[in-house]
Amino acid sequence: MPVAFGPAPGPRQDIWGNPRPSLQQTFLTASIKFKTSRTFLQNLFPTESFKFKSPGSVAYASFSTTTLGNMTWLGGGGYNHFGLYIHGVQYTKKDGSTIDGTYMPLLFESLTDPIVSGRDELGMPKVYCAIDIHRRASSYRMAASWQGAKFCDFTLEGLQTVDPSAEKGTIGGEADYGILVHRYIPAVGREMKGKADAEYSVVVPHEEESKVVPSTVKKVEKPTRASVNFDSLDTEALPTLHHIVSVLADIPIYEVVGSKIVEGTGVPDVSSARRIE
Repeated sequence: MPVAFGPAPGPRQDIWGNPRPSLQQTFLTASIKFKTSRTFLQNLFPTESFKFKSPGSVAYASFSTTTLGNMTWLGGGGYNHFGLYIHGVQYTKKDGSTIDGTYMPLLFESLTDPIVSGRDELGMPKVYCAIDIHRRASSYRMAASWQGAKFCDFTLEGLQTVDPSAEKGTIGGEADYGILVHRYIPAVGREMKGKADAEYSVVVPHEEESKVVPSTVKKVEKPTRASVNFDSLDTEALPTLHHIVSVLADIPIYEVVGSKIVEGTGVPDVSSARRIE
């Protein structure tokens, strides 16, 4: 929408409907992986089809922020996104077969265009916030805010360059099948309250994404210190995001088990995203 003006151009097609992949688009992803509570995270699963693959009381997740640049569909511009990624998740289909992946319950983005496209075309759980990056020779800082109300500080310090050969050229990060998300589109009308026009889960396979536009890692940096902190504020400061940020602030971080910055070229357009069943 709006449909009155014809097909909308986006990351997966130009105004004539032709694909427009580019190897020259750039990404820089900073991530902090941590050990946390399995019980807490499983409350974020949207249906009973989602569960953790391995038993135990702990689980692993990452907060990850990415800067995309030289994006063809944005006229050479770019934007930032910041999400929560829950690792070691298994989706069980109705026929009993399974998909192992990383579940993404939330993705903040700093630009309207990819939010609209990602929600409408791909079923991605995207919402807006301002994402400000402060990058220096040995440090990386990200501040997330809404209308001037800052609710997250993400910091990597003591950065040192390491051998990039061991890093996979995927922005997703984990060596599993793909990214799992859940789509929900509410029906229109007061009499339809609580009902959905569409509700189903989606997977983005890493291998298929890399065939569309292969990503090449150019540089990897590891920090000596890494931290991520949330301030849930209140409903006046975050009237449309407090219900999200208050949950993120409550996620226990038992231990940071890994952190890094991965920089490279080649940004997949997520055209391999598909409904699971």
